[in-house]
Amino acid sequence: MKEFENIKKDFPIFTREVNSKKLTYLDSGATAQKPQSVIDAMNDVYTNKNANVHRGTYVLSAETTKLYEDVRIKCKNFLNAYHSDEIIFTKGATEGFNFLANSIAKKYLKPGDEILLTEIEHHANIIPWQMVAKQYQLEIKYIAIDEDFSVDMEDLKRKISNKTKIVSITGESNLSGLLPNIKLIRELVKETCDAIFILDGAQLVPHRKVDVQDLGIDFIVFSGHKLLGPTGIGVVWGKLDLLNELEPVSGGGDMIEEVYFDRATWAPVPHKFEAGTPPYVEAIGLGAAIDYLENITMEKVSNHSDQLRKYGQEIFSDIDKVNVIHTNEEFAGCTFSMHVDNIHATDVSLMLDTYGVAVRAGHHCVQPFHRKLGIDATFRATAYIYNDKDDLDVFKDALVSSIEMLG
Repeated sequence: MKEFENIKKDFPIFTREVNSKKLTYLDSGATAQKPQSVIDAMNDVYTNKNANVHRGTYVLSAETTKLYEDVRIKCKNFLNAYHSDEIIFTKGATEGFNFLANSIAKKYLKPGDEILLTEIEHHANIIPWQMVAKQYQLEIKYIAIDEDFSVDMEDLKRKISNKTKIVSITGESNLSGLLPNIKLIRELVKETCDAIFILDGAQLVPHRKVDVQDLGIDFIVFSGHKLLGPTGIGVVWGKLDLLNELEPVSGGGDMIEEVYFDRATWAPVPHKFEAGTPPYVEAIGLGAAIDYLENITMEKVSNHSDQLRKYGQEIFSDIDKVNVIHTNEEFAGCTFSMHVDNIHATDVSLMLDTYGVAVRAGHHCVQPFHRKLGIDATFRATAYIYNDKDDLDVFKDALVSSIEMLG
């Protein structure tokens, strides 16, 4: 696509070399690189407008507050949410899940209630639920994954019940690239119970157009840094009626309405969930990232991902000694996790770095999924809008050479 031919020029990091080689960055599943427009937007605040938001009657504060609050509107439109007040800013997806788990459990859950996850969830969508399960005597059940890494719908039907109060699943696997059929899963859940449905959008939102109204979900959580934005900013979207019912889990300035020595009352949604000085510069950077993606259009972003994914399937399928973990579903993310016979993933990753190729090695915060597969680690190549077929070719050639040297 024409939009992607010269896109690397928008990202200053691609002007550098690594180990005397052109940088081939294939670790966007961990964090995306930043376009100059995002860097400029944040620098502009610090250089020309910086002031704390919501608290000043002077020009700088008013300007920064407007920029900050405008990002809620951008996020609302980006997700096709109902109201901008449904957008809660967090430090990232992990904080978002901790907020939801603690606030929902305190408000709605009782001993014996069940939480339903899948076997491919990121630790951020497991550990907060484990913590509240222990505190409130809840039970967690995990939907099994088929041999082709897809969600086992029959197992879902077996495990869903009127005891199920929370269903929280990933929108895109960060290991296999699987895109679960969220609408179908949501319908199956609704046939049995009225569970709160939460979507982990950390990998999904950067690559696909997400319409929360069309999906019929109750909450979605995602991070800014995987979306071309900065670290330190994330988003929780939730239906306004549910948010109005939930209690804050963090207290302090800016989230209150009135404070007395013996009690306090909360500000309206969304501010009651945003205690203290918010990451307003990071939020403004996220807004610039959304602008960048919207200018391309998410349809073209997802088409580009699909084209790279299909090319990757072709060229990675016949590399000697390499085992590829990737779903066979028709649509999936451009995520290829691999392990090599008798060579540790970290050694492969270190060798690839000598060729200027950046991939991630480890369990990628999906350790239970790795255990299910009977392996302790993989190395993972994840592509984004600034990658092209040449990057995948460089990766393959470097991988073949690395295996020859290590084997």
